[in-house]
Amino acid sequence: MLDIPVLRWGQPYDSLEKDTVIHFETGEELAQVSQANAAMVQRDLRKVKRAREVLREIPIRELLGMMDKAADLYMNAELPLGNGTQTPDDFARCQSATTGLPEHMCRLNMEKNCFVLKNMEKILDSLTRGLPLEILSTGHGMEERGVPVSYQALSPVLGLVLPSNSPGVHTLWLPIIPMQIGLVFKPGPQEPWTPYRVTAAFFEAGVPREAISIYPGLGDIGAAVLNACPKSLI
Repeated sequence: MLDIPVLRWGQPYDSLEKDTVIHFETGEELAQVSQANAAMVQRDLRKVKRAREVLREIPIRELLGMMDKAADLYMNAELPLGNGTQTPDDFARCQSATTGLPEHMCRLNMEKNCFVLKNMEKILDSLTRGLPLEILSTGHGMEERGVPVSYQALSPVLGLVLPSNSPGVHTLWLPIIPMQIGLVFKPGPQEPWTPYRVTAAFFEAGVPREAISIYPGLGDIGAAVLNACPKSLI
């Protein structure tokens, strides 16, 4: 059985307290997931500035190249997960078993996430209305029409409290890393699969480990993430 750790700025942490992820219908135990605690989250998130710093050391166009590579890894590769590995088929089976979503829908969601990662440059161009990518890094610049603009990040990280029953929402946070903003996850208890797999693909593609944390747990962990991160999404 898989033993999945907390991820503290890219470093695995094996907790004494664990939660068992089970098949929604049969009760089969699929994984043991280490549980974070609120004090751990608060202590770790004193270092949020480092997540943005390590990403700003990498030009956005290089990060976009990493997204393209991560898309292929996420969709096709056998990636590390806790004390084992996970193939794409394993991922779809596990996600289906714990969320109740049919396996073919899980694979369709994988394709959607892969599409977003593959087309990240076009998506950023759309989200920023054609803003030159360099302005996201420098904080200021000139639009094509000759108008000076300023861009200032309001947070070094985005905190995310994710659901257990809707693995399709993950496209919302995929553009964050190439915008040189770190990620802090509180995954849904029954759907840890997507944040861990995408994170593993990011790391294999070259994204700095210090840019991402994953804190499994109950409602107090979600509250800690919301309180400690300047900007969050539930």
